[in-house]
Amino acid sequence: MNLEIQQLEDLKRDQILSVSGLPYLEFRKSLTPNYPVVWRDILLGHFALVLTAAGAIAMDLYYPSWEVLTVILCSFLFGYIHQYIQLFFHEAAHYNLAKDRKKNDRLANLFIGSLVGQDIKFYRPIHLMHHRHLGTPEDTEHSYFDALTVRFIIESLTGIRVIKVLTNREKVLQSRPTPEMEKKKSTIGLQVLLGGLLNAGIVISAALLGYWSLAISWTIGFLIIFPFFGSVRQLLEHRSESAKSTIDYSKVPHGQTNRMFGSGIIASTLGAAGFNRHLLHHWEMQISYTRLKDLEKFLLETPAKTILQRHRTGYFRTFGRLFTLR
Repeated sequence: MNLEIQQLEDLKRDQILSVSGLPYLEFRKSLTPNYPVVWRDILLGHFALVLTAAGAIAMDLYYPSWEVLTVILCSFLFGYIHQYIQLFFHEAAHYNLAKDRKKNDRLANLFIGSLVGQDIKFYRPIHLMHHRHLGTPEDTEHSYFDALTVRFIIESLTGIRVIKVLTNREKVLQSRPTPEMEKKKSTIGLQVLLGGLLNAGIVISAALLGYWSLAISWTIGFLIIFPFFGSVRQLLEHRSESAKSTIDYSKVPHGQTNRMFGSGIIASTLGAAGFNRHLLHHWEMQISYTRLKDLEKFLLETPAKTILQRHRTGYFRTFGRLFTLR
């Protein structure tokens, strides 16, 4: 492989051939979304929420003395599962939930947005700017600008980072209007109201029925654990190991960094909807996560193999390499 080729972006798509001689551009045509798999994975997330809620109720009924342990375990599970489900909003941003784009957006808002209080029409332009400006001060999704420190973790667990993210999104929508956002340039809308009512309804109903483990753990999971996983995950995907905590990357370019996190149970749930193959997603952002494994298999039979192997890692390993006390 040419030593000058260090990133996938250095490869010309019309010149990539597999060992069998199949041109990449021809293979690319076969990578259509597998919608049944998409909805299987989304509904598994919802089922996991219901199962965890049922578990919390059962523990309250039969093992009330274990309430503290139940709250701790269920808080973690609720937060982790919410983070898992929310990642499919990203798939919707690339129109991969349904063939019809309007149907894609309606389904996204119904099954994901209503739960996390987001509207796909407001999220999409923010995310596409992230693709366009990755590694630059203009990036709209930039948790990786900050070092993975104790302070970062505390901010993620206390909601400070959530406020920063939401404030930044509001600022971006107002300063960089897009054609579909001309009439309304605010993330505060119906979906936020629906999300608030839905989550408040679950918590209040659980409390009124005396299921305090469910009420408390759902609240902690949604407001604390969920944002924590979201912030840390994005940092692990994009922060360079050579990045300096003394540099302000909102002013100085950080540079593009993407990783491959594998296919284990942790990588496939913490990095659901293709986030575990983030390197490939940023190279071909319109390809559904349901086909990224096929894309990876193809590229491993091309000069891109060395690049993929060099970027292969794990979430825990990357966390260990990036974490610093200050």
